[in-house]
Amino acid sequence: MKKLVSILLLFTFGLSSCEKDDICDANTPTTPRVVITFYKDIDPTTPAPVINMTVKGQDEENPIIFNENGTDGTEYLTSASTVSVPLRTDSDTTVYEFTFNANGTNRNTDILTFKYTRNNIYVSRACGFKTNFTLDPTGAVVRTDSDGLNWIQNITVLNRNIVSEDETHINIVY
Repeated sequence: MKKLVSILLLFTFGLSSCEKDDICDANTPTTPRVVITFYKDIDPTTPAPVINMTVKGQDEENPIIFNENGTDGTEYLTSASTVSVPLRTDSDTTVYEFTFNANGTNRNTDILTFKYTRNNIYVSRACGFKTNFTLDPTGAVVRTDSDGLNWIQNITVLNRNIVSEDETHINIVY
């Protein structure tokens, strides 16, 4: 009988030391990217695709991958009217080079600097933290040009609070 009680006690203590698995559910909200929609200047009410655009972070070796199946540089190209790009979580500014017609001879690059404040939010032990952003009210997006020719004509901030990717935050007319 003592043997049975000892085995039961050992089994009970063994179970009590187990921890539940900490797995972050794939549907848990994470740090949102800024959503940008493009419009042509001849019709600034209808979203228009930007042909063969690349978006490259400052001091990054390669542009953002938009096409996972692309090869030989086409993975970096997009011809979408809406793109989502990440903001840095370790800085209050992020700088991107937006290149129009990136694989053509008439390529044109404009540099956008996003200015914002960060708010780190604890999600859970399994998921850690996420960061929400608030774009600067006095100069959320600053455009400079590397070649003297602007392809981006106008930038409008629609929503300064970047807490999800369900809506457009910035409109760009080109």
